[in-house]
Amino acid sequence: MISLVLNTLKEFENLESYEHYRKQEKLIEEIFQENSKNDNEKSILLKVCVLDSFYSTNLRMRGIYEVSKHILSLNIDKDLKEKNINVIEKIANFKDTKGKQCFLYSFASKYCFHHDKENYVIYDKFVQKSLIHFFAEERFCDFEITGETLKKYENLIKAIESFRSFYKLDDFNNRQIDHFLWFYGKDEEERNKRNKNKQKA
Repeated sequence: MISLVLNTLKEFENLESYEHYRKQEKLIEEIFQENSKNDNEKSILLKVCVLDSFYSTNLRMRGIYEVSKHILSLNIDKDLKEKNINVIEKIANFKDTKGKQCFLYSFASKYCFHHDKENYVIYDKFVQKSLIHFFAEERFCDFEITGETLKKYENLIKAIESFRSFYKLDDFNNRQIDHFLWFYGKDEEERNKRNKNKQKA
């Protein structure tokens, strides 16, 4: 597994087709470093906009400005300082402009992760896909890893920690593990699509 992770990370760093991802990520890091607090509407709005644009979190359907106001109202800086994982659920539970209750789980995980990469992890469909795939191969975790169980943030953190421990990946930080799971899951989805197209042909 260590060699697979190393090779996958190397591929992510060197492939020209992923250059825009790398540049976007660097810009996101700079914006979050320069706007580390969440007590200012302008600062929050900038971070929400850049995450929505680069990660395609579809917040425009919900109301980007409204999401920003929602975060401002939560006073999350204390939660982030105390490494409180419940802040994910606070941010994710949002009522949109039409009064519909939403759960912005992936966005909330990304927002907190970019504030603190050591104590938060990212949830998205590719990370989920990879964790489910490797759990099916070897049950590296003491609970069933499914799309449903990973929707609880404490389970997602535990699953990634168990994955790291089981495969002896302690030398890799959260960002590297995230890159690996995301890239592997994305690549697997693309492989499956190619195989289905071949079968249809």
